[in-house]
Amino acid sequence: MIARSIKAKLLVFAIFFVGIATGILLANFYTTRVSGSPDAANNSPQRAQRDINKFYDYLGLDAAQREQMHKIGDETRHEFQELRKETQPRYEEIQERSRVKIRAVLNDEQRAKYDEFRRNMDERRRKRESNKNSRDPNQDRGPRPN
Repeated sequence: MIARSIKAKLLVFAIFFVGIATGILLANFYTTRVSGSPDAANNSPQRAQRDINKFYDYLGLDAAQREQMHKIGDETRHEFQELRKETQPRYEEIQERSRVKIRAVLNDEQRAKYDEFRRNMDERRRKRESNKNSRDPNQDRGPRPN
């Protein structure tokens, strides 16, 4: 009976922890990647590491726990990258169908503006991805916390 209670409490704690970690990572992703702020883009690896260290300090993790958290983050990042590889073609297909439908609604002048807008947005996305892919994957991590 007591063992079940402890297991239940541990499960609730684990879910709570994953929720907090996910929230922090998503907030960091939004501020560094989505908001498009030049300062955020320049400081993203340092800011991410600082935020992670603050979170570790808040939890009071020791060096061994920090290393375990680092490994979990690396594994999770890899899983998300694999998921993206699987879903990206379908996403692009849906996006292209949407663009075709939108273009059908527009007149010639609007279509030209829309095409120009899409070209600019696609170019910005390609540059972001190129910059992201050209960096060393360990560069985002910064120095490992002790």
